[in-house]
Amino acid sequence: MNQISEICEFLGVNQKKLAEIIGVSQNTVSTWKSGKQKLPSWTRNIFQLLKDRKECENYKKTVKELLKS
Repeated sequence: MNQISEICEFLGVNQKKLAEIIGVSQNTVSTWKSGKQKLPSWTRNIFQLLKDRKECENYKKTVKELLKS
């Protein structure tokens, strides 16, 4: 699985939504996924930030559930 597929799966989004989130066209994401164009170096940082944000949201939900108990 390539980085585009991995980040989309992790975030629960499709390529179109990922493109919107990071401010590029869907065609750009598609060319990255197909390997026709290399991922720019900045995408590594953006993808890590998106993963961290998602993990923080998951932790917040867990804490809220624990506090309800």
